[in-house]
Amino acid sequence: MVFAILLAFLAFPLTAFGVMGKMAPKSTDINVEWFGSLKTYPSWMSQLNFNDKTDVNDWMLDENGVMSDHNVRNELRIGWKGGNDKFDFLIILEGDFNLDKNNTDRGAQKAGVSYVLGDDQGMDGGDFGIEKLDVGYNFGPFRIHTGWTTRWLDLMTGGLVYGDDHPYIGLTGNIGENFSWEADYTIIYDCTTFAYTKVAKPYSDDLDSDGRDEYVEISRESINPWDGDALDWRVYSIKGKYTIPSGFAKGFVISPFYAFSDNSEEAQDYTKPERQGNNAQVSYFGLQGFGKLGMFTPRFEIVYANGDTDKQKATVNDDPANPDLGPGRYAGKDYDISAMAAYASVDIEISPAFIPYFGVKWEEGDDDPDDDDIDAFNSITDISRYTPTFGMENAIVYRFIPNLGTNLYSGNFNVIGTQPGYGGISNSSRGDAPGLLMWGLGFKGKYGKWSYQVQYMDFEYDEAPKFKFDKTGNRLNVDVDDDVGQEFDLRVAYAFSKHFTIANCFAAFDPGDAIEDYLGNDYDDTALVNTVELIWKW
Repeated sequence: MVFAILLAFLAFPLTAFGVMGKMAPKSTDINVEWFGSLKTYPSWMSQLNFNDKTDVNDWMLDENGVMSDHNVRNELRIGWKGGNDKFDFLIILEGDFNLDKNNTDRGAQKAGVSYVLGDDQGMDGGDFGIEKLDVGYNFGPFRIHTGWTTRWLDLMTGGLVYGDDHPYIGLTGNIGENFSWEADYTIIYDCTTFAYTKVAKPYSDDLDSDGRDEYVEISRESINPWDGDALDWRVYSIKGKYTIPSGFAKGFVISPFYAFSDNSEEAQDYTKPERQGNNAQVSYFGLQGFGKLGMFTPRFEIVYANGDTDKQKATVNDDPANPDLGPGRYAGKDYDISAMAAYASVDIEISPAFIPYFGVKWEEGDDDPDDDDIDAFNSITDISRYTPTFGMENAIVYRFIPNLGTNLYSGNFNVIGTQPGYGGISNSSRGDAPGLLMWGLGFKGKYGKWSYQVQYMDFEYDEAPKFKFDKTGNRLNVDVDDDVGQEFDLRVAYAFSKHFTIANCFAAFDPGDAIEDYLGNDYDDTALVNTVELIWKW
């Protein structure tokens, strides 16, 4: 009996294996590949608020949510791609979250500051969804496709205008062997009006200067069925790419592009001028170039934004002592938009193990928040974090840092300002943003299985902020220096194989006089972030 039971136990999996089928696509005329990746990033960070005397705003926001002190970001992707000579598709599922019980136990009660601020993080099952999608059909002269995988206008140069995975319907094609084109209809927002209510959540046990608990103000939204035109943001873009076919510049790309941003987001909070909505129509005219010229790889980009905003709304007078400002400084006021931005860099490949590079980036700032012009350059979605020269995923300046005024991916300070803007990730940029002038240098290379990148970036405001709001909503005049600070980044990686890499990225941001002038004399401590990168690919 014991022998018979043992024989049956051993034979069962062999029998089951013998009848198992092989997964294959229903359509027999397409090929399908399955792939995936896992990034696990333990990070240690300190003084992200530049002040060691308080922990208020001592945090940063990345794709996985809010991080402070020590967190482990975990980005898991599983994907499929395939097709034939006419039809193709790409599907990537993703979960990107902080490693903790609430995020990995699906259905667990979500709580804590990270959940309150992020408002959409954690693994409840629905969060592991289709992060990127592209499905296309090739007619020969052109290809039509739709989805929400990453599309960009200028990722290969400065990333000043647009790069993101917003939904789109697009066309691509070629004219001859050396010219290609892309045309996209991008849907960023398409929604009815949101009515916002405010919920105060305690952030820390520290007391502010008034002796009160510090609170983070969270907006909760509900649908207003009476207005279907609000919160619509569409972008229409076209880009050409001409590749030089011969000579010394063979392979160098010249790429003009144009984008029209129709941005009619309604106000999020009518009681504060700096939180009013946008109703802007803006054209972006751009030209970029990139490619290898011998041992040099130059990249350049120049962009001009031109447009206007319709009457902005407000219900609060930010300066009651000055009745000329009316019941809200921006009520019934139109703005003319005219702003520029530019980028240039060059890599010098002395050898694969040693490639020095240097570059400069400029984004125009607004010189007068009280006039009828918006001179600050606002992108549609700045994508500097992933650009080839100065891009680095775990650098400090490419995260949302409240006290620095940066936002995710951007590397600029456009969150700072007092009037409505016309773009930026999630419409976060301000119309009187200070702009920036960045110059930087570094070197990178590969030697066997080792690779590295080390860089320095210096940041200044193009036009220093002239106003800010206190906690009660009153406008204050400020005298701010141009020097924002300097960042140092160092990343070293070792690839054990094509499937597994370990890296360490160390980043430090030393604040300049501008941070002290804007926030106070105690805000002069260096922010540090150290990230271990464990990367699997298959």
